[in-house]
Amino acid sequence: MLKQVTTILLLSVSSPAIALAADNGAIRSIILSSGGLAQVSRSADINTDGVIRIEVPLDQVDDILKSLVVNGSAGSVAGMSLAGPRPLQETFKGLPFSLEALSSVPSLLTSLQGGKVSVTSGGKTVEGSILGIETRKVDEKTTVPLLTVIDKDGAVETLALGEDASVRLDDPDMRAKLGKAAAAIARGKNDRTRAIDIKVNGVKNSGDIGLTYVVPSPIWKTAYKVVFEGNDKARLQAWTVLENASGEDWKGVKLTLTSAEPVTLKQGLHQLYWRERQEVPVNTASNNVPDPDSGDLSNRRRLASSAEAPAMPAPQRAMKSAAGKMADAQAYANDELARPAEPMQVAAGNPTTATESDISATFELPGTHDLANGDTLSVPIMDADVEADMVDMYRAGSAYRNPIAAVMLKNTTGVSMPAGILTLYDSKTGYIGDSQLSALPKDDTRLASFATDRKVSISEQQTPTEEIASLKVSDGVMNAVVKYRQTTTYTVSGALDGERTVIVEHPVKDGWTFSSAEGFGKTATHQRLKVVVPAGAEKTLTAVDEQLQSNSYALVDAEPDTLLGWSASTHDKALMDKLANLADARKRQVAVQNDLESLDGEIEKTTGEQERIRQNLGAVPDNSDLKKRYLKALSDSEDQIAALNERRTTMQAESDRRGDDVAEIIRTF
Repeated sequence: MLKQVTTILLLSVSSPAIALAADNGAIRSIILSSGGLAQVSRSADINTDGVIRIEVPLDQVDDILKSLVVNGSAGSVAGMSLAGPRPLQETFKGLPFSLEALSSVPSLLTSLQGGKVSVTSGGKTVEGSILGIETRKVDEKTTVPLLTVIDKDGAVETLALGEDASVRLDDPDMRAKLGKAAAAIARGKNDRTRAIDIKVNGVKNSGDIGLTYVVPSPIWKTAYKVVFEGNDKARLQAWTVLENASGEDWKGVKLTLTSAEPVTLKQGLHQLYWRERQEVPVNTASNNVPDPDSGDLSNRRRLASSAEAPAMPAPQRAMKSAAGKMADAQAYANDELARPAEPMQVAAGNPTTATESDISATFELPGTHDLANGDTLSVPIMDADVEADMVDMYRAGSAYRNPIAAVMLKNTTGVSMPAGILTLYDSKTGYIGDSQLSALPKDDTRLASFATDRKVSISEQQTPTEEIASLKVSDGVMNAVVKYRQTTTYTVSGALDGERTVIVEHPVKDGWTFSSAEGFGKTATHQRLKVVVPAGAEKTLTAVDEQLQSNSYALVDAEPDTLLGWSASTHDKALMDKLANLADARKRQVAVQNDLESLDGEIEKTTGEQERIRQNLGAVPDNSDLKKRYLKALSDSEDQIAALNERRTTMQAESDRRGDDVAEIIRTF
């Protein structure tokens, strides 16, 4: 890593170059981000033309174009150039033949139609300008290409092209183009790198300048070893596992790891993009002929005003480099590689220099490292004693009654630790399990679960209740606030051979308040309860979730039983009596309403029967006994309906009176 950057010179792209670089300059340092990127800082070798040349894999070109900066104490950057993304295709755009035309002699001669050639095949040679090639059938299964040329005297000759056909181009310019095409094909067969030329002005000494850029890199991983030593202590070792996938070997490179997860973007800068344009058809019609132009009269006024105004001096043009020269800049800082490498002693303590920032932790590995391209390196980045407590963890709703044994780790290392896999050891019994550790900020805690504790069992029971918290009447509307409570009881049956500390994770319910005498913090999704269970003992933990819900009811429609329930729930004696009185009045009103509803049903039934009798009367002969019976039944039906309607009138009056009694009581609230 470069300790001091005194000048950052931003770059711009200029004309392409295809030559490959022989030496990229030594890599000084690499900062690997957990975001999957590597910041590479390397020395810059400047040639006699003031050009820094680096050769990079083709898949890194976009990121280098995006991120490359030059670090130095003097000078300026004029630009950067490299071969285009498709040099082979671009080369053939300027040639009179295609890439496919070079696949055979007949296809090449076809593409050179009109050119002067000398062709030999089967011991015969023809010279002249190519007229064309046709395929002639020799027999039922065999065809042969037949070349036709016209010589300088106007004679037309043909030549069957066999496997021994050879061609000589008489045009020197065409021979040069063919050689250019062959060279482009040779380069295109190994088109996996790009040489980038950076033109630097005012710098002659390579030691005064360096390069920094960001390219994709495999994500570095973390593997933890935790040895639980009892007495609330454990030894935590963190090892990083990283790979060199840069395309070149690392030799004497300073490595730094950062747990930052920056926003990472990419764009195909080393690609060709063409703006889509709408095609306008050519109008060949002559019926839309414009009138002759009479001239722009405003030009006279504009020219007159220009003659009266004094001439303005032409603006001076200035060319400025991408970053400009930096005056009075400090000398470039000596690279940290000059410091002597410290030996790696994992058992002696923390082998890295760990620092904490606002959003991440940085681990600077000691010394330098050699790592061949494609190889893997694993080195320690942390070795410290931390606070630890062995617990059992149970999550509510689990399909298993046994809790999970876990270690509650507190990060007392002073630096945030990245996420990783964890292997857990007991200092007396050895390996006891694996776990997955999420990112652990400094001074924070994490539960690392590793095994099932079959000696402990946990059961849970839920008891829902509800009660009225408050009642208020306004404008004949009862506003009732109901408290819903759900009590969850966790019963822990401890181990017979030892004490256990049990942590129960109780789900967080949105919109509900939580309370528990055994509360022990919370996560984003769960409340935590904690209890110590002696050997052979049984303990209970209680979690209470409560929620208040407000509902409104019109008193005029409230059920009598509901009114009595409200009366029994309120502590206001006056409100209690009024609700009881209203419940009695509503009970009487409901009784009359029910009787009235039954009477209406009876009237509807009698009316339906009367209609049936009327229909039967029209179907029987006059003066018959049956007609007389129907007439008598119709008369009785009319009397019955009249009596029912009279009863209904009396009952409706009673219902209205009961309704008035209810309304009068409601007005007293």
